[in-house]
Amino acid sequence: MDIRQAEIADLERLQKVGMDTFRHYFAALWQNAAELQQFLDNDFSEEALQQGLIDPEQHWLLATEEETPTGFAKVHYNQPLPDSQAQGAMLCKLYLQPAAKSRGLGTALFARAEQQAVVRQQAWLWLTVLKSNTAAIGFYKRQGMSIHGPIDYVTPTQTTELWVMKKNIL
Repeated sequence: MDIRQAEIADLERLQKVGMDTFRHYFAALWQNAAELQQFLDNDFSEEALQQGLIDPEQHWLLATEEETPTGFAKVHYNQPLPDSQAQGAMLCKLYLQPAAKSRGLGTALFARAEQQAVVRQQAWLWLTVLKSNTAAIGFYKRQGMSIHGPIDYVTPTQTTELWVMKKNIL
């Protein structure tokens, strides 16, 4: 297993693993196929990924095994922690291919994201997670995170309940 900072040359690999894993884990939660596609286009379009990969406030990590992408993480620095005066590194994404789960890759990606946030002197590492995703909540608690509070992700046709989780890292 190799984890490294993603580069522009990884754009197509990130796009594929991002769309594939998101669809696998979350497509059934979307009530409107057009909204799902709009979300995927916003997050994983060539333009969005290119902007993210060159943005000094973002850090993309790509995990591979034998040159095959198995997962990735995206961290966005200096983001305000909801319902707080604090800010820190937001772990926007930590996605694994289904076959890569339960083998320590998620823990390794999380640890690398946390390490990079510490290097960037971020006081907090925080994220949002589906309230219904008890496996992910348990995983993040094992990484030392706690629930900060609720937040909703709202689209024109639905509202999805999330938890904000946080960890003080400085």
